[in-house]
Amino acid sequence: MDLSPEKYRHDLEIIRETAAQVIRDFSIHKFEVTFSGNEFTAYGELVAQLEPILSTMYKTNRSGFNALLYQIDISEQKFRNLMQNASKEEFNSKLAEMIVQREFQKVLTRKYFSIVIVN
Repeated sequence: MDLSPEKYRHDLEIIRETAAQVIRDFSIHKFEVTFSGNEFTAYGELVAQLEPILSTMYKTNRSGFNALLYQIDISEQKFRNLMQNASKEEFNSKLAEMIVQREFQKVLTRKYFSIVIVN
């Protein structure tokens, strides 16, 4: 099975599962994220909602912020690289993109292993 993200970028099932994963992970920290169901705007829609949440968490609840990154499984190294290389203006946007991409990877990995195990 090919797990390249580009192949699944417009796969409605994968997009819905990714949105559901993002919604679950952020709801644990009492933040509401919604998804319109439009596969063509999903990525931007999720990133745009996560940016202000991440900004607020980073400023007001650093332990919650760190717990969220750990829960989503953003590597420390990737986070440090982002902090060193992203400007203040683009930091939240880049981090939101990183989170959505990681959630997307988790959904694809689950899909892959569910197919492997069934077969």
